[in-house]
Amino acid sequence: MKKYKVAIIGGGPAGMMAAIASGEELKESGKVVLIEKNEFLGKKLLLTGGGRCNITNLSPIKKILNKFQNKEKNFLKHSFYTLDNKSLLKIFEEKGLEFKQEENGRCFPITDDANSVLKVLKEYLDDLNIDIILNNPVNSISKNKENNNIYGKNNEYFTIKTNNEIINAEKIILATGGMSYPHTGSTGDGYKIAKKFEHSTSPLTPGAIPLKVEDNLLKQLSGITLENIAISYKFKKLANLKKVTSNGNVLITHFGLSGPGILDISNHISKDNQTKFPHNFDKKEIFLEDTYINLDLIPDLSENDLNKKIIADSENHGKLMIKNYLKNYLKNRFIDFFLNRLEVSGNKTLSNMTKKDKNRIMNNLKDFQIKIKSLPVQTAMITCGGIKIDEINPKTMESKLAKVCGLYFAGELLEPHGPTGGYNLQIAFSTGYLAGKSATK
Repeated sequence: MKKYKVAIIGGGPAGMMAAIASGEELKESGKVVLIEKNEFLGKKLLLTGGGRCNITNLSPIKKILNKFQNKEKNFLKHSFYTLDNKSLLKIFEEKGLEFKQEENGRCFPITDDANSVLKVLKEYLDDLNIDIILNNPVNSISKNKENNNIYGKNNEYFTIKTNNEIINAEKIILATGGMSYPHTGSTGDGYKIAKKFEHSTSPLTPGAIPLKVEDNLLKQLSGITLENIAISYKFKKLANLKKVTSNGNVLITHFGLSGPGILDISNHISKDNQTKFPHNFDKKEIFLEDTYINLDLIPDLSENDLNKKIIADSENHGKLMIKNYLKNYLKNRFIDFFLNRLEVSGNKTLSNMTKKDKNRIMNNLKDFQIKIKSLPVQTAMITCGGIKIDEINPKTMESKLAKVCGLYFAGELLEPHGPTGGYNLQIAFSTGYLAGKSATK
């Protein structure tokens, strides 16, 4: 039976970083083990950022923390400052991997390949002589005591039973991920283990999901990207919330809508319909009733300023047809669809445009409504909710529950989640790093 100082369960970004941090602290081989149920490490990491790996966001840490609700912000603060975005990149840069910044602070490896990030993590694990057990799901974990006659006290340790191994460890770090992308091994194992140790979870809902729409004419515009759009959603069921807005590009697809702005707003739609989700997210699709989102197609221009501009342009360019005038605001392929929805003729000139036409155009440029048909659950990229942070010490990632001293948590398993743009991988790496450092103390 093997004995370790620290055992990490889950070989994703949080688990690998936890193993690296523990190994660096202990500086001795045979003290840290990383247990992964898949046949190789980082299976889900390879899917992040469309396979490019949006590893972090390069905004200042204060700005990054402001992307989270106050409770989550306060919980993440210590881990984010322990391993901030610049320190994270330095870990990879020391192995020769360079990075680039894209829109809104999104950071990607210069290779545009998640494999290059995984390669560096594996190099560190190899350098530190971390024991790695692959293709070996954990079946059970128990906590035991043994009497140590030399020191005259009881030593506590965990026993981990897998398909092929029985392992003892003084400390355990759970980094098993949530329930998104279940084919990568994220099937909620960590929640079950935590529950056995009397930890509880907040409601679990799928997040970062493309949206299916009712409108077949809209779907025919597949491939169009509406840039820098403001998307809003009015809550129906969450009594303490009224309306939420996200900003970002919107991609029209063959089934509906995707892109960063849509993925972020989907988190809120999902939470508003949380009673429809089974615990294991096993439904392929959740159908919605009377669910709409509203697009502000020109968020940089207020409604009042837009009204003044249309009036002035009508006076100065009266012979210009409406469909040509709208090229100032919309993509060409979107204009016919837009005017058809408004029942306004694009062949009219601005001088012949009625007040009703003008109001319809103005109102819909600022508040274009789209009915949402369903949430394709199995395309979810993150899990919203998780192990309640009230039960975890934010300065160590260790359980606060007295019965499970020595149990740590990291990554998507935790309650906090962020928007798209590198925030969720930063959570994984920072909490993993903090848990790994703390577990060696």
